[in-house]
Amino acid sequence: MGKFDNTRASNSEDIAERAYLDDDAQICEILPEIQEQFDEVLRLYTEYARAAKVSEEDLARDRDLISRSFVFAYKAHRNQKRKTGEPYIIHPIAVARILTDIKVDSATLSAALLHDTIEDTAADWEMVSVKFGTAVANLVDGVTKLNTKLDNVVYNSKTDIQASNVRKMFIALSDDIRVIFIKLADRLHNMRTLKFQSPEKQIEKAQETLDIYVPFAGRFGIYKIKWELEDLCLRYLHPDEYFNLINLVNGDREQREGFMEQVVSEIRNKLKENGITHFEIEGRPKHFYSIYKKMHDKGKTIDEIYDLYACRIIVDAVTECYQVLGIIHEMYQHVPGRFKDYIAMPKENKYQSIHTTVVSHTGTPFEVQIRTYQMHQTAEFGIAAHWHYKESGTSSEFKADRYDEKLDEVRQIFESQTELSDSSEFLEALKMNIAPDEIFVYTPKHEVIKLPSGSCPIDFAYAIHSGIGNHMHGAKVNGRMVTIDHPLQNGDIVEIVTSANSSGPSVEWLKKCRTSGARNKIRNWLRKADKDSDVNKGRTNINNYIRKKGYDPGLVTKNAYILKAVKDFNCSNVNELFLQISRGGSTVSKLGQKLIEYYETDNRIKAEEQEVTEIKKKPAARVRERSDSGIIVKGADNLLIRRATCCNPVPGDAIIGYISKGKGITVHRTDCANIRNIREEDRGRLIEVNWDSPNENRKYYADIQVVSEERKGLFKDISKVCDDYDLEVVGLNLTPGEPGTTNTLLTVEITDMHQIQRLLTALRQVEGVLKVFRPR
Repeated sequence: MGKFDNTRASNSEDIAERAYLDDDAQICEILPEIQEQFDEVLRLYTEYARAAKVSEEDLARDRDLISRSFVFAYKAHRNQKRKTGEPYIIHPIAVARILTDIKVDSATLSAALLHDTIEDTAADWEMVSVKFGTAVANLVDGVTKLNTKLDNVVYNSKTDIQASNVRKMFIALSDDIRVIFIKLADRLHNMRTLKFQSPEKQIEKAQETLDIYVPFAGRFGIYKIKWELEDLCLRYLHPDEYFNLINLVNGDREQREGFMEQVVSEIRNKLKENGITHFEIEGRPKHFYSIYKKMHDKGKTIDEIYDLYACRIIVDAVTECYQVLGIIHEMYQHVPGRFKDYIAMPKENKYQSIHTTVVSHTGTPFEVQIRTYQMHQTAEFGIAAHWHYKESGTSSEFKADRYDEKLDEVRQIFESQTELSDSSEFLEALKMNIAPDEIFVYTPKHEVIKLPSGSCPIDFAYAIHSGIGNHMHGAKVNGRMVTIDHPLQNGDIVEIVTSANSSGPSVEWLKKCRTSGARNKIRNWLRKADKDSDVNKGRTNINNYIRKKGYDPGLVTKNAYILKAVKDFNCSNVNELFLQISRGGSTVSKLGQKLIEYYETDNRIKAEEQEVTEIKKKPAARVRERSDSGIIVKGADNLLIRRATCCNPVPGDAIIGYISKGKGITVHRTDCANIRNIREEDRGRLIEVNWDSPNENRKYYADIQVVSEERKGLFKDISKVCDDYDLEVVGLNLTPGEPGTTNTLLTVEITDMHQIQRLLTALRQVEGVLKVFRPR
């Protein structure tokens, strides 16, 4: 749905509905249970807005915007129901409620409440913009565009549809990232109510959510939404494993809860003993999808998962994070290889926390996460945690400068994949780069290089510099020679062996590397390496084609024709043109035919120019005193001469000749439209001609246009005028003109111009005749 569209109000029902929505005085009774759900949204917003130090004046303005949006949405959706049987308004309220968890601004909450109005009701962008502001209307419009399928696009598979949806999400990012927040919340609520869909639809939506929406939530660090989406996807994609896992986790729930209560109590007391007084500590349940992935991908049983038990400690400062880490390691035995410092080395999505796995006094391993309150906000809500107010204004005046760095990262990921036209390859590349599991490896100088899990020395080499990757000859990991596709592990020390004589990367490397950066650099090298040979191959292909068609390549592929083809084929230079045809196929024949066409057109023009020159150079002595055609061409004789049918010149008219190849000379009136509009390059074909001496035996046809009122007997009166002047009507064509008028085209036989002038004067005197003229 785009901007305001008048066709939306094409019938009386739409007009009445729009009038009802537009009239703020028109209200409807709101069900108490629905009002309560909305009041909870407003309460939560008020709570965190005050915590963000919003002035009471600004807060009142924000609350009014959100409340008016709710009333408008309630009115717009009042006659609609969901598949659950509930009133439709339940859905936008639920979306807004989800967004309060990530503490979005008032404009986003307003748009969340209105997000289906433009798509599903009589409301349009203009109405929403007038009532709630352009920012809110654009957010609603952005969500609408994400939901809208392009009717003129034919999708070959569900993969094509998914790729299209991903591309639309990236476009939405460039306009306003808050559109993605609303869409994620919209998808989460739809997943919560997925049980009301058919089994086929459940699987389709769950897979789409796992492939598209979960990676986006992860990239922006909105884990609160990401984790719930993953668990819901698991429920519908692998129901048996999901419910078995629930039984396993809940089987000894009391024992697990008792264990975590004991651990939390021990840690709380120890922190206080060490002078840390302001902190939060809680047992953290592991979400089911994470457990499933570890059991499924690594073949582990539930008892082998170290972080099935976990607790989180939140403190004020970074220094306290490391102090708490020291206390935990004093209290419990640390599990080697199970320590990650994401504070010193944050994840791509800015996630920061310390993760360490330790063993309790009873021998049970559990994970401890340590972070600051600010890190916790980012960990739970990701980039959405950074919304803020301008110093003098409301939250509807959204300021996105803190998002720029994150958006640039995501845009770069997208732009690096745009050359992938295959939908499957496009989606796979995005999955690998939008939500990668990360590892940290080291150079021999102990510099840290962050890579996606599953990377190999090829990725490592290109992460350092493209020159190192292009000249890589081998690799060492932890001092031992390995293959260049050896999987790297966390903490590996990697050394790249280079050689000046290296033949460079091959196409096979594209299948071995993991990162899009490495792939793009390899593709660039391959393109440059093959360029010269492909250019020569392209030249050979086109020469062979032209020779096969019976032409001399030396004549047909001259520089002037090649440069013209570069422009016609939208190439930047000659080499690019030959690179295109080096692969053969239809491009070779298209270019070959185009070059032959240039060559033949050029030769035809030269032949015509030569003919014109020869006609004009014929000696004047050969001109006859009289001409059978009634027209004399100065300096020429024995030529085919004919009068142009477009203007039918007659003796007395100013005339000019036009030389046509193989057709002699066509004579036009000088005021003929075809002569006045002749191309500049064809003006050399014009030649001076004159009327011969009058000859009563020579007849000419002349066209006369009569514009008249519609009346009975008009044609009879026109015919009588022609009879009175002894002129024979040899052609007649009547066509309707403007309302109440008729156009009559007469063709009469004459001998000179005087007859035409007399006839024109007489026809103008006929009753009902409005205009008489000779057509040009």
